Amino acid sequence: MRAIVFIAGTRWDSVAGTDRRLMTALGTVFPVLWVDPPFSILTRRRGGGTEPNRGGVSLVAPGVTRLQTRTWPGASRPGMRRASTVVLERHIRSMVRKLRLEVTGVIVASPRQRFPRRIGGVRLLYVTDDWPSGAALMGLSADRIESDLERNMHDADVRAAVSPDLASRLTGTYAVRVEVLANGCDPTSDESHAGSVRAPVAGLIGQLNERLDPEILEAVRAGGTEIIVVGPRAERSAETRAFLDRFLGARGVTWQGEVPPAELPALLARMGVGLTPYADTLFNRASFPLKTLEYLAAGLPVVSTDLPAVRWLNTDLIEVGLDPEDFAHRVRRLLSQPENVDETARRIAFARQHSWDARARQLLQLLDSADRA
Repeated sequence: MRAIVFIAGTRWDSVAGTDRRLMTALGTVFPVLWVDPPFSILTRRRGGGTEPNRGGVSLVAPGVTRLQTRTWPGASRPGMRRASTVVLERHIRSMVRKLRLEVTGVIVASPRQRFPRRIGGVRLLYVTDDWPSGAALMGLSADRIESDLERNMHDADVRAAVSPDLASRLTGTYAVRVEVLANGCDPTSDESHAGSVRAPVAGLIGQLNERLDPEILEAVRAGGTEIIVVGPRAERSAETRAFLDRFLGARGVTWQGEVPPAELPALLARMGVGLTPYADTLFNRASFPLKTLEYLAAGLPVVSTDLPAVRWLNTDLIEVGLDPEDFAHRVRRLLSQPENVDETARRIAFARQHSWDARARQLLQLLDSADRA
């Protein structure tokens, strides 16, 4: 059976991001062997406790088989890392043989892993964030990430990045062609909005961390706009922790925490406008926020900070706030307008052009073009 090996940057059961959503879409048309980052029996679960001592393979989505590899505690340390990599590579090769896979492509989408040896197929490096700039945010070593990135850029047959800014930076640094393989969304049907009435509240979805701009969020709240916040806290700095404590507990802010994916559409249906209030940082300029397209897919108008990813989408369906006060003003203006059924349909139609299914087709085309080159 022909298949693609996908070496992920996050575990399958982590917060569903670029890796998982893209592979879920790809698995419906092409088999995928998803490879979790190695973990030890002391790995902590979200919410406390240790990770169950399990390994091996399991079917986690149509067409997607998950491979888990246990290693010993401290395997990410410099002296132990090489041994951990050998264990992971052997486990991948063993499962490829056991499942009788004909590997047509190997995709590395992790800042911590390199292309495995002695596994065939087209090698595609997928850079899903500015990993070196975000090393502190991820709790990783910037020097190690840069070393692995340079090696993978050299070893890859095809290179792709999640945003135009990141692709441009990588091209400039490594003098190679880097394609843009942006984030996508799962658009809903127009019929699902029939009879729904939007509330005059703003919505913010996604992980709550240092990527957010506190001044923008406070300006929106201070301007009298009610805000629904959906997503887990994932901050690392004391400053961000203090801000989130204040903001999430403030009058007019309702924090839902992390919710199951099945509950998100109902919460989006309660919102009148979606917020992408990212701080102006090197890391954020290289990003492609999932939330922006998710708002549009739900039929919501969007106000965002000025990101290269927003300019790349090239649509008047996203309003750009120039500073905190302008951002807050645009939110209030959009909420004061009556819902326009035609505009809602136009947002959903635009989002369909950027669905995860469309991104999966683009990924297959990149692999196919490299195979024929």
